[in-house]
Amino acid sequence: MAVGLIGTADSPKKYVNWTMMNFPSWRELDSFAKVAYDKKKNPDVDVANAAFRKWVDGILSDTKARERGYFGVWLDGQYKGLPANVDEALARKTFLFYDEYKRIKAKVEKKIQQELKMSSEAQAMSPKLVYNDREIGDFVYDRAAMALQPQLYYYAPKLKREIDILKEKVIQDGDLMVLEKDRSVFVVFALKVFVDGKDEPEYIEVKGEETLIQASKKGIVDCTSTNKKVYLYKEKKPRQYNAVRVIVGMSGAAGWTGWQNDFYTGIAAVCIVEVLESLGYTVNVEVVLGGGRCDACGFSLLMKGKMDIGRRFFSFTAKSFDEQLDLDGLLYTLCDPTFHNVKWLNVFTSYLNFFGDEIQLPSSNRGNTSGHAGNPVATWHAIESEDMINPIGMWFKKLDYDRGDKNLLHFYLHRTQDEAGVVQEVTNLVINCENINKEALKYSNDFKFD
Repeated sequence: MAVGLIGTADSPKKYVNWTMMNFPSWRELDSFAKVAYDKKKNPDVDVANAAFRKWVDGILSDTKARERGYFGVWLDGQYKGLPANVDEALARKTFLFYDEYKRIKAKVEKKIQQELKMSSEAQAMSPKLVYNDREIGDFVYDRAAMALQPQLYYYAPKLKREIDILKEKVIQDGDLMVLEKDRSVFVVFALKVFVDGKDEPEYIEVKGEETLIQASKKGIVDCTSTNKKVYLYKEKKPRQYNAVRVIVGMSGAAGWTGWQNDFYTGIAAVCIVEVLESLGYTVNVEVVLGGGRCDACGFSLLMKGKMDIGRRFFSFTAKSFDEQLDLDGLLYTLCDPTFHNVKWLNVFTSYLNFFGDEIQLPSSNRGNTSGHAGNPVATWHAIESEDMINPIGMWFKKLDYDRGDKNLLHFYLHRTQDEAGVVQEVTNLVINCENINKEALKYSNDFKFD
């Protein structure tokens, strides 16, 4: 654990003092809170935590409570994934919206493939000087389309969806392919076609060479290639900057976060991990929680030996560079609103007590507590946009600099509000990574850029 003591943050609210506690995992952050609670007993912590549980359970039992958006995801005209109570939220460990993630990720991949394909084909079709056996220079063109090979997918026409054979076993039944769990569902090989104007791809069963002609008339056929100049998306070039640190700020406005802030910001982060690792990068994800108090909050933090305004941040590693992606675990940690709004806030008061900060009690009537009895962050400003650069971003950069890790690419994610934001943010980040490395390669003596 590292603690960054007393820094300066450029902020409209003129916060000056800040601290950062860094943990190798959520489990360590949670465990430390329990140790802090045992070593520094304070009955106010128990009173505040009991009020928090009562407040959350009251919202979850009231179908008309406007705060239900703190704990569920609004889909198809209703909040989904709402726990029955605090205990159920604390026990949750898996992601509930995997189909929604796959749907959004497909949009992201389609957009990135289009962007990288344009970049790659422009490079492939540009003239370059090569030498024949007589050492005479000629300008020639790489013909991008010559090396394309259509990708085949398992598809169930009855279910109208692609089959992930790692999750649903496909077996041979005579001359037919069927699902092992339901032999009435036939499976065929199909081409995936991205049709202009449609969010979802179409699947066309492969029945011969005429299938490819039919599919290509409808849209872009998903292909692989043996020509490394065709799709940069599939290309593994040497990279000077091959490690990316993604820092995710979990928070919303005024100390509390609605479902959009966690859900879409988290989906963007996980999409970035999957896409960049498919491109050959190693990716680390750091999650930052916390925020602080200002004069208007009515409560103070213990800073430099006196009660004052300030910022406290808590970070933990959700995925290390050398760790294999745990997709379900990462999605739950980053995207499920209950993780931030229940699991984190369940230990939040213990950390305030650990630092000697004022604890907001249900009987409190200062600052912004009116009508928010039980909400421990009613008098708290969560992570704000300016925090992501300084002090949070600068703190991580200093850690890397001190360790000698100067070739890391740093990116910050915070308050992604919708699907369009996910697509744009992930696309921009991935293209940025590729462009940085392409520029670096131009000046490298170890690799000839053509």
